[in-house]
Amino acid sequence: MLATPPRFPWWARTQRGRTIDKRTSISREALYEEVWAEPMTKVALRYDVSGSFLARICTRLNVPRPSRWYWAMLAAGKKVKRTALPEAVPGDELEWERNGYPRVAQFPLPKEGELAVEKPIRRRRLLQDQHPVLDGAKKMISEGNDSRDGLLKPRKRVLVDIIASKETLDRALALAVANELFLRLEKRGHAVMIEPNGQNFRRYPVNEKEKGVHRQHEYSDLWCPARSTLVFVGTVAFGLTI
Repeated sequence: MLATPPRFPWWARTQRGRTIDKRTSISREALYEEVWAEPMTKVALRYDVSGSFLARICTRLNVPRPSRWYWAMLAAGKKVKRTALPEAVPGDELEWERNGYPRVAQFPLPKEGELAVEKPIRRRRLLQDQHPVLDGAKKMISEGNDSRDGLLKPRKRVLVDIIASKETLDRALALAVANELFLRLEKRGHAVMIEPNGQNFRRYPVNEKEKGVHRQHEYSDLWCPARSTLVFVGTVAFGLTI
């Protein structure tokens, strides 16, 4: 009796006697299980990529992978503990997407009426004289072109949300104003950051015109960042624009 050939899932293809996994996306949890079940070289062959490429994917997804001695210890019959898969934080990629854009972890929705927490949010590092989100901001903003109203339009879009003219940059740029505000917020336990990649926050447009001034055809020429500048009061995010 002839042996029945193995049946592979619809997303699998064979090439040169081996099975190629053609799934368009793989979750970080599934990838974690695979790289700890087989050596990286075998897993990489199954996805038709190089071992170094798969290692970079693991780094992007924050998926720990075993060292070389892990497999030698298993072959010797010794039990070796896996490195646990850390929880994804907002902005982390949740899957490897072969084509297109992967899903990313979102901030949890705040509970109804929630603004404060018992413990302040842990800061990423000790505060210095200048808040981290302002690193390099002065140079990038000052090199921008002027809008019709004389306000600077930086070329970079992922930047702290500050709108200023050349004349007011040092003061409004608030390397005085913004820096003092951000540091005071951090000291009270309210984390200030640029919105992580892939979040669904909406930034309301800024109207720089004085009240009562109306023009027949008015089009905003203001610079707008690709991601909002946020401050967290408890678990609730507020947008900051200066």
